[in-house]
Amino acid sequence: MIELAEVYKGFTVRDRKTRQKKRIEAVRGVSFSVHPGEIYGLLGPNGAGKSTTLRLIAGLMQAERGLIRVGGFDAGREPEAARACVGYLSGDLNVYGRFTPREFLRLFGQFQGMQARVAEGRALALLERLGLLDFMDVRMEGFSTGQKQKVSVARALLHDPRVVVFDEPTTGLDVLTAKTVLDLLRELRAEGRAVIVSTHVMPMVEDICDRVGILFDGVLYGDAPLDQLLAARHARNLDEVFFQLAGEA
Repeated sequence: MIELAEVYKGFTVRDRKTRQKKRIEAVRGVSFSVHPGEIYGLLGPNGAGKSTTLRLIAGLMQAERGLIRVGGFDAGREPEAARACVGYLSGDLNVYGRFTPREFLRLFGQFQGMQARVAEGRALALLERLGLLDFMDVRMEGFSTGQKQKVSVARALLHDPRVVVFDEPTTGLDVLTAKTVLDLLRELRAEGRAVIVSTHVMPMVEDICDRVGILFDGVLYGDAPLDQLLAARHARNLDEVFFQLAGEA
């Protein structure tokens, strides 16, 4: 599972106009949990702290204050064990164009310390599941956005993680590819994994997420099942909740 308790993270940046340094509080006292067999939707406008929160969970950053537990491990005290539990998909489609999917996944299997035979078998199973088996030995430099995203998904899941963190998994994808990714998220939930998804796509959240949290300026609002969130806000859909909270924030 995933557990965050009073997590804070800030950055010192230089103002473009004045060139003076200033402090930005990206995550301010965020607390929530994601249980096995659950999909949690993390929403918010650009710059709200979503990606920072996901990077903290994935172990790519360290919190300044607060507790983060991933898969039963304290991310501050046992960072390597916590990271090993996580399958992280970033918002960037970073694949090596001169590699084939097979070569690419074999390389990341080595990074994860997987036995070559196990990594190969897992890679082929994921590529088949994502409809890419016929392209496993084709260089990725000519791949479409959807094909690159599928390879990135396979990379994130290669080591069979118990915790899945997807940042904007359907951005820029066509309808069919997006459906493939969403169907996979449902399968991961059915397998008992804890899944957290950051997105701007409200209908997607309404379709697949069990609980929803909304970030504005690093502060979390909502954190409830969708039906409870709608009832509490007397809203017809998630768009209305989002704009209500935006006005308050």
